[in-house]
Amino acid sequence: MEASKALKRLYFGICEALSSGDAAFFAHHFSQEDGVLAIGTDPEEWWAGYGAITKVFKSQLEEAGGFQIRTDTPQAYREGAVGWVAGRPVLKTADGSEIPFRLTIVLQQEPDDWKIVQWHFSAGVSNEALIGRTLTIG
Repeated sequence: MEASKALKRLYFGICEALSSGDAAFFAHHFSQEDGVLAIGTDPEEWWAGYGAITKVFKSQLEEAGGFQIRTDTPQAYREGAVGWVAGRPVLKTADGSEIPFRLTIVLQQEPDDWKIVQWHFSAGVSNEALIGRTLTIG
């Protein structure tokens, strides 16, 4: 595998599109191939298929009421026509609250561009909060 500057740039574009509410960006960048999947933080946020994903992205970007994404330095790699990006952006709400998230994306290179085939955007929860005990993490 090799580091990918193109996928790192795409990550920054994704964060900008989230901040600006640019649903058209996601309509372009999600694959229309079978198997495309997006997962969010809410337990019900599990969408399969291009139509379902782009519909909910458009709705949620409108409903969220505006926020900014502060980017970090993502990890971005590719192996042939498959790539992946992982980052820890911070969502800043209109009231100034900052929420750290984790974003992982798997992409495939299609004839016209890199396309997202798997998306996972979620907030981390401590082991203590989840299972009531501390686990080794480092």
